[in-house]
Amino acid sequence: MERPARRRGREAALARSAEDAEAFKDFYLANVQRLVVFFTRRTLNAEVALDLTGETFATALQRRRQFRGRSDAEAEGWLFAIARSQLAHYWRRGVAERRALEQVGLDPPCVALSELERIEELAGLPELRGRVRDAIAGIHPQQAYAVMQRVVEERGYDDLAAELGVSQDVVRARVSRGLRALAATGELVAAA
Repeated sequence: MERPARRRGREAALARSAEDAEAFKDFYLANVQRLVVFFTRRTLNAEVALDLTGETFATALQRRRQFRGRSDAEAEGWLFAIARSQLAHYWRRGVAERRALEQVGLDPPCVALSELERIEELAGLPELRGRVRDAIAGIHPQQAYAVMQRVVEERGYDDLAAELGVSQDVVRARVSRGLRALAATGELVAAA
């Protein structure tokens, strides 16, 4: 029964934050761990999850006056809509940013290893990684290789096609079939 009281506090904090930026701190503290876990499970990278969490809360703080809901569910939905938007934007810009950083020889800011390990533990990444390995081991080897190289290693279809001596369409088909086979297991969805 303590959970509903905490939920009311989040609702009140978000509503109050439109006029009092300090009240946003309560909203942040009530949601930050859940949001870090959300991002960590989707990116499988604790540093990226921390960055996306910060960006999400910064956007939420800037837009807090636009929030029109009053219920806890509306506040959470509003926050996670921003989070999903940040995640989609990350996927679109990620490859280009990593290449740009490499070209100019810059490294992104670092977080202590112990902090990263703690975030990964909270998100259940060690277990999830094991489930992903098991699921990939259960699909056709050509599909498994294509999925690992394209999705995990972020290699281009043209690069994989040249390596394997097949057309890009064949590589795309292998990746697509592999992802469908993984999705059919249901194991990975249950873990996320």
